[in-house]
Amino acid sequence: MTQSIKLSKTLFALGSCLLPVAISAHHATAPTFDQSRVIEIEGEITEVHWQNPHIRFRMQAADAADAEFWDIETNSVSIVSRFGLSAGLIEPGTQVRVAGNPGRRVDNALWLTNVLLGDGREILFGANYPPRWSEVTLGAEDVRGAITADLTGSLGIFRVWTSLGGGSALWNESYPLTPEAAAVRAGFNPITDAPTLNCVPKGMPLIMEQPYPMEIVDEGDEIVMHLEEYDTVRRVAMADGVQAQARNRSSSLLGNSVGRWEDGVLVVDTTDIDYLHFDKTGIRQSAAVRTEERFTLSDDGSRLDYQMTVTDPATFTEPVVLTKAWVYRPNDEVRPYDCTISE
Repeated sequence: MTQSIKLSKTLFALGSCLLPVAISAHHATAPTFDQSRVIEIEGEITEVHWQNPHIRFRMQAADAADAEFWDIETNSVSIVSRFGLSAGLIEPGTQVRVAGNPGRRVDNALWLTNVLLGDGREILFGANYPPRWSEVTLGAEDVRGAITADLTGSLGIFRVWTSLGGGSALWNESYPLTPEAAAVRAGFNPITDAPTLNCVPKGMPLIMEQPYPMEIVDEGDEIVMHLEEYDTVRRVAMADGVQAQARNRSSSLLGNSVGRWEDGVLVVDTTDIDYLHFDKTGIRQSAAVRTEERFTLSDDGSRLDYQMTVTDPATFTEPVVLTKAWVYRPNDEVRPYDCTISE
């Protein structure tokens, strides 16, 4: 390896250097990392923190004249493990060449996309990152298996579903904000005010953006949704007696959810949401917010379409409709999230 830091002079088109959708699951990276540039650095890995919400490394650069140590982060363990990557690939003392997006506010920060190991193998830390140096790559193969149709839909919705399109798939490009909500959003600082900068769980409706698998379980009087991010468990009351009990419970991050079936579609109404954030862009919500969710199974059982209608007169001038989908991968599962913040 050459003993220098190489700044790539190529400005990639926006479409080719967008980070994978999974990144938006925790905090917006665009304010922190310059996605229009890619740089390459060579050096020795000195620390490894293989954990959620983001994998982090510390690296001593080969050319200390430029920056002796670099703080590097990349996608979560929940994402990269599904592409066959594990902690043992990179350990302290490993000599590497890395590529990624440089920090906007800190000179020695990097969002990691590619790593070249000494034996010539190249690690891709996201499904959308093309190889840069080698034909022998790790991290490109999806170990979850192919999307599978049930053909008859006989399995119903009670199984594990894989998020399609990641967290960003849920959100709209614009919203009908009230003047008060628009003013609050204008004062939002994504660096200091983002609600997902730590391991505090998300509330409704923000948690439904999560890009990881979700398992839906029928427990009779309740339907339980196990969402991988933050090891979240949502409970939806289904029976008449439980509905009345649910509506009398106190507020919570996830609110009180009551479900019903309409022609095979699961409809869930949620109120009493004690969570300030509608999304991660500075839109706040009031205690009056309520959501209606519709989970619709495709005819062949391979896809679960999702629509959420959010009503909050203090935030929106009209109801907001959000959509996303999950697909069925028989080999996927909801795994422990075990969120950890590095010091």
